Amino acid sequence: MNKVQRLINPLHLEGLHHEADMMRNVDVHRVLYQTCGRQASGLAKSRSCQQHKDESERNQRLVIFDKDGTLVCIHAMWAPWIRGIAARLENATDLDLANKIFNLVSFDNNTGKIKPGLLGEGTMSQLRDTITQLLSEEGVPREKAERIVQACWQVREMANYGAGDVHAVGDVGHLFGVLKSNGYLIAVNTSDSRGVTEQTLDHLDLRRYVDIVVCGDDEDVLPKPHPSTAQKICRELGVHPSDVIMIGDSTSDMMLGCNAGFRYSIGVLTGIAPREVLERDATYVVDDIHQALHLILQDSS
Repeated sequence: MNKVQRLINPLHLEGLHHEADMMRNVDVHRVLYQTCGRQASGLAKSRSCQQHKDESERNQRLVIFDKDGTLVCIHAMWAPWIRGIAARLENATDLDLANKIFNLVSFDNNTGKIKPGLLGEGTMSQLRDTITQLLSEEGVPREKAERIVQACWQVREMANYGAGDVHAVGDVGHLFGVLKSNGYLIAVNTSDSRGVTEQTLDHLDLRRYVDIVVCGDDEDVLPKPHPSTAQKICRELGVHPSDVIMIGDSTSDMMLGCNAGFRYSIGVLTGIAPREVLERDATYVVDDIHQALHLILQDSS
C-alpha cells in the first residue's frame, strides 16, 4: 500500500461531500498524525518525497505556503476565537464545556497556545462537526446540537476578530518579493476559510504576490494531508509536483508534500509542531520562513 492509500483509506473517503461523516467516525489525532513512514535525522534528510527531475527538464518553480503558523501567528488568531466559541456554547447549553472543547481541539487555555491537532490543522467544517458531536455526547439531541453550534459559531471575518489579531511572521512581503524576483510562483494552501484568508492577505498587502489561494472550505478539494489541494494548485498553475516546495508548520503540511510528490518540504518552528514532530516527514526543519527562503535560494543557485 502506498503512502497516499495509507492516509486516505482509514478515512473512508467516498467523495468530496463526506467530510463531516469522516470526522465523526475517525479519531482526528490518528488521521492527522499518521506519518509517511520516513525517518528524520538532524536538520535535513538525505532524500526527498520524490526523485528530483533532471535540472534540464525543470520548468516553472512554485512555493506553496501554509497560512496560520507559517505566515501569521496562529496563536494570536485562534486563541481568542476558540475561547469565544466555548463561552457562547456554555451560555447556550448551561453545560460545563470549555475544557472539554479545548482538550478536543488541542488548545492549551493556560498558555493560550494551539497544539498539534484539530484547531491548528482542521477545517471549519471539521471543527463544527466535532463540537456538535461533543454536545450530542453530553446529552443534547443531535438536531438541537446542530442548531446551537450554528447559532454560536462566529464567522471569522476581519471585523469580528480584529486586525490586531493578525501578526505576520517576519517581513512576509519582502520574502514574497524575493521569491517572485527569482522566478517562483507563490501559492497559499490553508485549512482556514476563504473569506478570512483573503482578508488576511489583503490586510498584510500580500495578494499582489500570490498566484493562487486554496482554502479549507473550497468545494472541490479535500483537506490536508490529502493531496487534492496540491493537485489543484499544480493543475491550475501548470507546474509539475517535482518542481514544488511546501512550507508549513504542521504534520499535515509535511505529509501533504509527501503525498503530492513535491520536490521537498520545509517545516518551520513558528507554529504548532516542535522540531521532533516535523522531522518525521519534513525534508528540512528551520526556525522560520526566512531561513526557508535561504534554503530555497541555495537550491536554485
